[in-house]
Amino acid sequence: MFITPVLILGALLGELVSFSLTIPAIFVFVISIGIYFFKPGKWMAITVSFFSFLLLGAVCLQLERSSSNDPSTGVRTRIGVVQEVDKSDKVWKKHILQIESEKSGKTWRSIGQEVVLYSPQKLREGDVVLFRSELQKIQNQGNPGEFDSRSYWRSKNITFMGFMGGDDFTLLDYRAPFWLSQVFRNSRRYLSNIITESLPEKEASLANALLLGDKSKLSGETREAFGNAGAMHVLAISGLHVGIIMYLLFFVLKRLSRWITRNMAVIITLSFLWIFAGVTGWSPSVVRATLMFSLLLIGQQWARSGDPMNTLFFSAFVLLLINPLLLFDIGFQLSYGAMLGIFLFFDKITQVVKVRHWLLRKAWEGTALGISAQMFTIPIVLYHFHQFPNYFWLTNLGIMCLAGVILAFGLILFSLHFVPFLNVLIAVLLGWSLFALLKFVDWIDGLPFGVARGFELSPSEIILFVALMLSLLFFYNRKSVRYISLLLILLLVSNWQWHRYEASVNSEIVVFNSNSPVIACKYRGEIRAFYIGKRERANRLLSSYAKVMPGNLKVDSLEFGTISITAGDETIELIRSNNGVLIRRNNKTTFIRTRYRMPEGSYDRVLDMPYLQSRNGYYNLSHGALRSALN
Repeated sequence: MFITPVLILGALLGELVSFSLTIPAIFVFVISIGIYFFKPGKWMAITVSFFSFLLLGAVCLQLERSSSNDPSTGVRTRIGVVQEVDKSDKVWKKHILQIESEKSGKTWRSIGQEVVLYSPQKLREGDVVLFRSELQKIQNQGNPGEFDSRSYWRSKNITFMGFMGGDDFTLLDYRAPFWLSQVFRNSRRYLSNIITESLPEKEASLANALLLGDKSKLSGETREAFGNAGAMHVLAISGLHVGIIMYLLFFVLKRLSRWITRNMAVIITLSFLWIFAGVTGWSPSVVRATLMFSLLLIGQQWARSGDPMNTLFFSAFVLLLINPLLLFDIGFQLSYGAMLGIFLFFDKITQVVKVRHWLLRKAWEGTALGISAQMFTIPIVLYHFHQFPNYFWLTNLGIMCLAGVILAFGLILFSLHFVPFLNVLIAVLLGWSLFALLKFVDWIDGLPFGVARGFELSPSEIILFVALMLSLLFFYNRKSVRYISLLLILLLVSNWQWHRYEASVNSEIVVFNSNSPVIACKYRGEIRAFYIGKRERANRLLSSYAKVMPGNLKVDSLEFGTISITAGDETIELIRSNNGVLIRRNNKTTFIRTRYRMPEGSYDRVLDMPYLQSRNGYYNLSHGALRSALN
């Protein structure tokens, strides 16, 4: 339990420092060997152990970051191997390629780094391609509330992206994946076909996410409803799914105790869990959950003892040694944060209220489980998604009831899909269960004040919140520490709420960094937004904006002519022409240039669209959205 937080601290140190820590790590390792032989004292051993695991975490992360050479930016000829292909039906498919080599002048140099490549041509995993395209550093667009794509891809050790047209590549070869990976992939495709053939489209997309971890077919409306209801975790295969499957397996195997010994039951369960992890694609959350439950099972069966907290930390230690970049993965953070909260707070919360009736007791335990899981995930959710589902406790009650039923019917359908008539009955029952879950989530999403938006947290606030929660937990019996911790937590949460209130009443005009003009005028609690081009792209930008600057959002297409907006005592005019959009307010003018040709006249400020080469004195939106405060 002690070494895992130190390893995490070391990984953070390795991310922050720019110089190599390999030499100090070797030096401390030599000292630790000497301490092992000479045994100088307890505190010296603890100190050296601390620095040993600290430097181990730092070196592991630095080795992971520096395991390859960076490709050159700009247009180059390269050879790459397709590692992963997006399952969605978008026009430009997302591919992850391992760049093996790159042509520089007349010579080729080795690269060995993965990049994100978008192409209208869908390739296969294992395709070796010779392609010529431009690569560029992955950067955020600088729009308020946008998803931090740079950090997301950096957590996967990917820092470059590019676009590859259908005529920009040549297939050189095909390298078949490892046979076991191919077996899992074919199994997932086979099971997905069973779901697609047995259920309606909407229920089938949800079943693919819940049973196989494939969220590519989910609609944007379904994702948004689950996010607002606080049920996104059920769409990602995690500890909830693995725990339910393990319970269902034990329920069946207990009925076969005449023929199956306890050791055999444990082996069957472990085998099934790891097969399930492989079929669902080895996501960090399912690997974490499978590893943890496997260690718990092994400990209970053969060691007959074991602390679940130590098991949780040991599983994190193993995963971070294998891939220290998991520390920056959102799913990894939420998964371990939820489990840590459950282990530390569940028993204490259930003891607050004593419930005798078994049904009410189960309902209270389910509520306590949801509350305890949120104890450490709250700041993580607010940091990444800028919103909090107020009815998460009610959502968890429904999920606890429906998720087990859906998983049970799903596994039965997979097992008996070849049996006539019975497979239809099971598919109907599974479909009804999925329909009930969709309706339940839609009902939660429709409740008033269901989502609190407008949160913008810093990493230091997350660390402070977690530290205060731990001090409150471990020093609860010491009144002074308890009251100080509670006071500081109250002040921290109040500060979040105050900034959220300020964001809701602030007034501003925003011109977004987008390839088509998108303009928002926010006056207190109202947001009037206008766009040119595709509404879908504008909706994504504006919904993200409304998460950090909450207000009633109204979106309209900006047509040719003049539109007037009243913001208190001020009138703002938007005038669209062939060459761009003119914004006039308080006798000051801002022109958004969509073409190189400028109309006659002078303007106080000129904004260029990202695809234009700016003149001196003009602001190019590629540098980020431009925000101007309103009085």
